[in-house]
Amino acid sequence: MLLIFIFSLIINPYLCYSLLSSPLLLGEGQGVRLNTMSFDNRIIFAPATMVGESGITVIRLSGKDTFSLISNCLSKSYAEFLPANVDHYISHTTHHGYLFSGADFIDEVVVTFFKAPNSYTGEDVAEISTHGGSYIYRKVSDLLAKLGAFHAEPGEFSKRAYLNGKMDLAQAEAVADLIKAKTEQANNLALQQLTGKFSKKIKELREDLINYCSLLELELDFSEEGIDLVEKDVLLEKVNKLIAKFDSLTQSYESGKIIKNGVNLAIIGRPNVGKSSIFNYFLDENRAIVSDIPGTTRDYLEEPLVMGGIQFNLVDTAGIRETKDVIEKEGVRRSKVKIEEADIILEVDDVINSDIKVDSFSGTNNCSKTIKVINKIDLMPDKSIAALAVSAKSGEKMDTLEKTIISKAKELIGKNNQSDVIITNERHRDCLLKSCEYLVNAREQIKQGGGNELISFEIRAAMDSISEIIGKTANVDILNNIFTKFCIGK
Repeated sequence: MLLIFIFSLIINPYLCYSLLSSPLLLGEGQGVRLNTMSFDNRIIFAPATMVGESGITVIRLSGKDTFSLISNCLSKSYAEFLPANVDHYISHTTHHGYLFSGADFIDEVVVTFFKAPNSYTGEDVAEISTHGGSYIYRKVSDLLAKLGAFHAEPGEFSKRAYLNGKMDLAQAEAVADLIKAKTEQANNLALQQLTGKFSKKIKELREDLINYCSLLELELDFSEEGIDLVEKDVLLEKVNKLIAKFDSLTQSYESGKIIKNGVNLAIIGRPNVGKSSIFNYFLDENRAIVSDIPGTTRDYLEEPLVMGGIQFNLVDTAGIRETKDVIEKEGVRRSKVKIEEADIILEVDDVINSDIKVDSFSGTNNCSKTIKVINKIDLMPDKSIAALAVSAKSGEKMDTLEKTIISKAKELIGKNNQSDVIITNERHRDCLLKSCEYLVNAREQIKQGGGNELISFEIRAAMDSISEIIGKTANVDILNNIFTKFCIGK
């Protein structure tokens, strides 16, 4: 192994680092961890609920001396400050009391205590339930700051939970996804990730990479004896199977991002065919201005919508036509951008001019994601139309259009879902793609008869990339980028 280290140092310092962090040398979990860092023992606090007119406001605190701080302001009596026996409270119990700032009574509260390490962050945690209201929160916030606590940064509670080993990085990210979930499917995927199903899959793939790398590095120690611990054709087969697993998991992102972020549904067509009327019908409100004047909609409107348990990002676009009007021309340009971004296109025409096509103006010929619909059948009720025809004004056949859209969305979601685990996070997808790229390089090295040290380097690089997903090798910048996107209080 020493020869491998010296050889690696000459060829590539990165490979040298890889060997130093090898579980072969240091044992699993004992390698150089890029995310190992220290943070101070400050007590942090933040509202865990919305602040405003409500029944209660919950304020969460976390830190080494949290209970000591609480004992300096929690009283057993409202008439005068009589310190509560916080030190004698059992973990996971709730206690009634009164908050005091010096001799001033602030509010009647209920405080729940969670002793380390059996808490969300792994530290001593307390949750103070006060009466709702902005004024009371400001008073309590000022009191906690006066006693030495600091306002928490976005995601700081979850960051501490990760750093204290209460969850891995993928699970921490799932907390934010769970909060933002707008549909049952998005909620379920976030729960699966939070409970570790996704992390288990990643750890299994990582374990395979470690095993292959271990065999290759161990074989180098017996190179002079000519002992082969793994046949190259066997290794090639194993690497091919791994690449297939990585590909399947990566492709699931196409379905996952739609479940998480919603289906982009663009309503397009010529001016004055009733696009905005359909838009308003689905939203059940007059969100877009509707008139008989062509070109009323000059810019796109976008609103979230849930149909059939699926989240849609509904976009009403400007009418597409050739025009010399500068403002309308910009609206058409923006419409074309939304068409490119759309997962599903609802191409609208009307019964009067349904023979006029919009394809040449819109620049879209993607029939696979286009639903064509004829609007305004209420104007010509006796006209026989073979295509899907509706009336946004009267609501006739709009339920049929809704079912068609939902069916198209379900088909889109299931199209790339061949894996038992679906990824929804772009960062995870990128890490998997990098890992897969390194495995493809390893496969080429095997085919070309490359040495074990070169094959091992590629496999180890793949392992490092996939390790970033669960935070085994995440650096400070990655952590800050992830947790600053959380809400305050998580």
